[in-house]
Amino acid sequence: MKRKILSLSLFLMLFSCTFQLQAQEYVQQTDLPTIYIETEGGRPIVSKEDYVDAVLHYVDSNGVKTYDALGVRGRGNSTWNLDKKPYRIKFAEKQEFMGPERAKAKSWTLLANFADKTLLRNAVAACIGDFAGQPFTAGAQFVDLILNGTYLGNYQLSDQMEVRKKRVDIDEQDEIPTEGANITGGYFLEVDGFGAAEPVHYKTKRNVLVTVKSPDEEVIIPRQIEYIKNHMQLFEDALFSSDFADPEKGYRPYVDSLTLASWYISTELTGNVDGFWSTYMYKKKDDQKFYWGPLWDYDIAFNNCNRVGDVSESLMINKGFGGDLTQKWVLQMWKDPWFVQLINRTWKEYLARGIEEHVMDYIDSMSVVIDRSQAMNFQKWPIDRRDYNEIVLFSTYQEGVDYLKSFLHTHCAYLTNTFAKAAEEMGSMEEPTPEFTLDTGFYYRLFNKGTGNAIDVLDSEGDKVCTWSPARERETQQWEILAVGEYYQIINRESGLALYDCAVKEGEIYKTGTQVELRKPRSSQHRQQWSFVPVNTGNTYILVNRLTQLAINNAGGSAENGNSVLSWTNDSENSLKDTRQWRIEKDEAKGETSVESSGRESQYWVLYNPDTKQLHFESNDMKQIDGHASIYAANGECVMQFRISQTADLSSFRKGIYILTWMEEETKRTVKVAIK
Repeated sequence: MKRKILSLSLFLMLFSCTFQLQAQEYVQQTDLPTIYIETEGGRPIVSKEDYVDAVLHYVDSNGVKTYDALGVRGRGNSTWNLDKKPYRIKFAEKQEFMGPERAKAKSWTLLANFADKTLLRNAVAACIGDFAGQPFTAGAQFVDLILNGTYLGNYQLSDQMEVRKKRVDIDEQDEIPTEGANITGGYFLEVDGFGAAEPVHYKTKRNVLVTVKSPDEEVIIPRQIEYIKNHMQLFEDALFSSDFADPEKGYRPYVDSLTLASWYISTELTGNVDGFWSTYMYKKKDDQKFYWGPLWDYDIAFNNCNRVGDVSESLMINKGFGGDLTQKWVLQMWKDPWFVQLINRTWKEYLARGIEEHVMDYIDSMSVVIDRSQAMNFQKWPIDRRDYNEIVLFSTYQEGVDYLKSFLHTHCAYLTNTFAKAAEEMGSMEEPTPEFTLDTGFYYRLFNKGTGNAIDVLDSEGDKVCTWSPARERETQQWEILAVGEYYQIINRESGLALYDCAVKEGEIYKTGTQVELRKPRSSQHRQQWSFVPVNTGNTYILVNRLTQLAINNAGGSAENGNSVLSWTNDSENSLKDTRQWRIEKDEAKGETSVESSGRESQYWVLYNPDTKQLHFESNDMKQIDGHASIYAANGECVMQFRISQTADLSSFRKGIYILTWMEEETKRTVKVAIK
């Protein structure tokens, strides 16, 4: 429920002396940032509905930053009843409270993670969501919290679940919709076991309880509620119809397969017993599909709930809560061979990209990051005390971390076997891959069936084609497809160059194993013309060159980043190999861009010396871009943050393309940096 923060003007006049008298020294308690919250007159926070006016001091290595216009209240459902309580912060004005890479917003959360003796489960779930390609996952900045002079422990500063740029980024319906597409979206929804207590909710015919998070209760009108209720009913009716597995008559037109797969696999991988009890979904404007996610609330996941027992070798679809909620939907999907194959295929792609190693590395690194903080936290809140429904208690923090990693290792192996067995037993009733239909309004990505990696450009060369882990920010993975008669040109979005088969003719045939390259587009050049030959199911194609009749091949089937793309024999035997098969998927609409123009000529420069690998900003007036910059690796991982006034040393970076981002006023700026 949206609540208004009480006016602070009178408070600041009457109570400013209250804060001055405290004479608090604001220092970091550990090497993490420390948040000091001081409420008006030291008032306790006892409500989840009513905000208490407060002042907040954020202390890190850069000093103290004070926010004096905000309110704080409680949050959570069952977690609010625990000793260590979670909170919601709401500023009077929008703040980049977690830096320019995340949302500029009023509302933020402080998660207590009290039931989680590693303190990491929610953050690890976000890591999995990022890896799986969820469009948005909540932030995870760990802090130490002091409320009215009392140390409360380690907390996770995170995003509020809401419709907003860099959160659930869909069109809002702030204005009352009239005719046309406006009423079709956006809607942000939660299938919620506690939904009856929410101001805007409804039930489907099968008693699935749904709350409407956006449009907000203060602006939504009955016609909007009726629209989204009816549209969800179309989905549910199709899901439980006799034709539910039909690709057109069934439920598939109502679900986004990418987010459905990433959400469901994340639910199973994390062993999230609440995954079907609380499920976020959203619907975009002028789009009939429901998108699944974001991921949220994982503190009792990862084998941490004694109400269901050990789930190391169990599926949450069978053991999780929410039998009257999304669980009944997904159980029905499990009867559809398409869904089973989708989950198995997607999981194999995650494995090939190294999901287990990625998550293990994240756990190891974050446990080091919060080491001093967790020690202080468990001095206040004993680690060997059962505070909620923990299955196992530990005498040391490392035991808890090892338990988490052990569960993931065992569970990954179990999911691999279970998904593969289900796919084999179910068989495939998928429709054969159709003839390729070009939509000229979109860029495309091309994913290798065997590895899941995308066709990309080798950084060190610029014109050599390779495969790389899927990364949304890499425009080198986006391709414009143009029709040339019955063939297609495939043109890289970033360089504007076209795929070109360089194979040399030997006798009557062209030599196999030649590196595929990029060349200046020429629509009449047959080496740049490709046919998309449909194979099997799942929208997979063989890409065959018009001149050479050779097919694009992922060399050796390797999942290594930068692996060569070669032209190779296309015959009845080789066409069945995963190395030759590619999934062609629509990506971003043309005209969209992640870099927004400021509307004025820049008055500063970003300078990079490739010899010393030093990067810095230079300007006659640095105040216009004062703040932080961030550098991201190709996999989306933030590898460095630094103040714009400082020089960044990139000498330890591996060879590759990196993304540098910063904020110019309210505009996000992005450039690519090539480390050679």
